[in-house]
Amino acid sequence: MTIAHAARSLRIAPLVGCLAFAAAGCGSDAEETPDAALTADAALPASVRGNRYCEVLIAVLQGGALEAQVWGTQGLNDCPEAAWASIDPMAIRDEFGAAAVVLNGPRHWVLDRFSGELPAGSPRLFAELEMQKLATLTLAPGATSSRPFVERTVKRNAEFEFRAGAEVYELLAPNGSAYVMQSYAQTVDPSLSEGDLAGLGARLMLPAGWTYRARTLESPLVVSTPGEATVVQDDLQNTYSRHIAGE
Repeated sequence: MTIAHAARSLRIAPLVGCLAFAAAGCGSDAEETPDAALTADAALPASVRGNRYCEVLIAVLQGGALEAQVWGTQGLNDCPEAAWASIDPMAIRDEFGAAAVVLNGPRHWVLDRFSGELPAGSPRLFAELEMQKLATLTLAPGATSSRPFVERTVKRNAEFEFRAGAEVYELLAPNGSAYVMQSYAQTVDPSLSEGDLAGLGARLMLPAGWTYRARTLESPLVVSTPGEATVVQDDLQNTYSRHIAGE
């Protein structure tokens, strides 16, 4: 496998944003190897909405297979801009002997509560930014990069809650599937903010039959994924989880 092929394969991981706070496999082409974990409820504030985080994905060739380590700031800090800017992907590649290094972020949560697992491994510094390893992923042979608005299955044992009175942002597919945004990204558009999300539909390159909506919840919306979640990203790399329409 060439370095160029490794880099193309690794695009699967940013697609799902690694879904954070759980050492979760990033897509149906990935097999997870989680670290020891602790419960997230003991470590998280009352609401994570608006919290910023960043990830570094490091792909290493191991015996002909592509293994990706996922390091993130989740549970440690809010990925300060100066510290994030200090990271040099080439330096990380040299240190790890990596085939590819991908910087995924900054990202911000647009959910209120998360129940799941956090890793209990030892944090380390990447340049000036403290991160911890969230997962080690093995990408299957023949893995290809994914397009926006295409479903991916993610290994995740977690529960996301959006509280009554909160504004949520959803993609609605022609087949009736509904996906609620869990995090927005500042990778494609560094200026994107939560205040922009209500009108985001006018900017997205939605496939035929798809719609985008913002609405205020009259009752809590809970997305429970005991083992697997179905996610999509839009063309700005914002990440959404499928839920039952009308909840």
